[in-house]
Amino acid sequence: MTRSVTKLQTTAFALLGAATIASVLAAFITELYYLALIPFGLIVVFVGITNFRLLYYLLLFTIPFSIEYSFSGSLGTDLPDEPLMIGLMFVTFVFSISNYKLLPTGFFSNIIVVALFFHLIWIFISAVGSVSFLVSLKVFLAKIWYVTSFCILTVMVIKTKRELMRAFWCIYIPLTILIIQVIIRHALQGFSFDEINKPMYPFFRNHVNYAAILSVFFPFILLGRSWYLKGSYTRWLLTFSVFLYVVAIYFSYTRTSYLALLAITPFYFVVRYKLMKPAIALFAISLTFLCTYLYYDNNYLKYAPSYEDTILHDELGEHLTSTFEGKDVSSMERVYRWVAAVRMFQDHPYMGFGPGTFYPNYKKYTVTSFETYVSDNPEMSSAHNYALLVLTEQGAIGLAFFLFLYTIVFIHGEKVYHRIKNEEDRRLVMTLLIVMAMVFVNLTLSDMLETDKVGPFFFMALSLIAAIDIRNRGLLETKT
Repeated sequence: MTRSVTKLQTTAFALLGAATIASVLAAFITELYYLALIPFGLIVVFVGITNFRLLYYLLLFTIPFSIEYSFSGSLGTDLPDEPLMIGLMFVTFVFSISNYKLLPTGFFSNIIVVALFFHLIWIFISAVGSVSFLVSLKVFLAKIWYVTSFCILTVMVIKTKRELMRAFWCIYIPLTILIIQVIIRHALQGFSFDEINKPMYPFFRNHVNYAAILSVFFPFILLGRSWYLKGSYTRWLLTFSVFLYVVAIYFSYTRTSYLALLAITPFYFVVRYKLMKPAIALFAISLTFLCTYLYYDNNYLKYAPSYEDTILHDELGEHLTSTFEGKDVSSMERVYRWVAAVRMFQDHPYMGFGPGTFYPNYKKYTVTSFETYVSDNPEMSSAHNYALLVLTEQGAIGLAFFLFLYTIVFIHGEKVYHRIKNEEDRRLVMTLLIVMAMVFVNLTLSDMLETDKVGPFFFMALSLIAAIDIRNRGLLETKT
């Protein structure tokens, strides 16, 4: 039985054909070859309007494969996932208004989501008072499309176990393929420590970026194993993947990811035995004591490195040993940035310099005794500690809002875990809390929350915890 082509379909096909010809010609005439991608953009827009769920899964699939692309010295993006985020942001706005029932009832009044929006509001306020408003505005807008795509849209799409499993495989398949090719390329180099970044290119900026997404996604693989029967091929595949990801993280030679893996077990017991509040209190007291000691009488200057001895080592063992001795260049370069961040904070203690302004301003606040031979910073990287980055760019109030958000997620998430009775939901909440902990550990030596390799998991995890909380509260109210 044949199916007739409607006039609307014919018109759409003709318009797409005309747009394809025009964009290809424009690409060759102007030598701006990315213009040839316009037809694909139109297809994506059409799919977004007719089936935004499919576009959401496509976004998840592109996260591992996306690469950094710079249009100019001041304008860059991640392709293809960031344009997809921007498109989905508008789709989310439209569907949130016209189909508001897709959102869990009371989602925006959940304490986790409220804490997130306080954090966002302060980012906007600090952007308004920024020393470079346009730069800060771009950072704020980027935060908005991350939140809409991975926080709001996630709870509109992922409502059942089947949808969660589909989202898992959309990330697992491309990420695992990339891991295998990175390991092969690295093996051909003899798993060289000093050439670690080359096998990651072009999908990951460096080994830290690569290791971060592996460690943050790792808890989902442990969860995925529980979805399938013992002895099934899929369970065997995911069991092997546990081993594969651990090996990949080891050969990433990234200390924060090692720490993140080691933190899984103690963090599990903290949640399991309701120890979150004392654990957070102990962490806060220890950090306060350390900061007070370093600040008092400029004690931090006692730990300034020797410029000649602070080098990049070509063996992992030497790298780890030199870290504890204060002679590793990457570690001491971090301290160099951290000292600058604290000194910047003293100049703008309440509002900060504004989002995205650390790099253009930090060098005049550095202390030369902490300088290393890589301090010229050709990568234009930032503070290498997200808390200090927030302190510098958003001030003490901004850091307070960010830490409040994390505290709420951990404390309230623990309550959600113990409140719900469904074992699958409990296992999922534990996984999401561990993911948030893995992100936190990675942020101690990096500032990748705004990157497409870490940020999506942060926002997806906190939104799903809120959604599970709402759903189980509804079930409890129904039973009573």
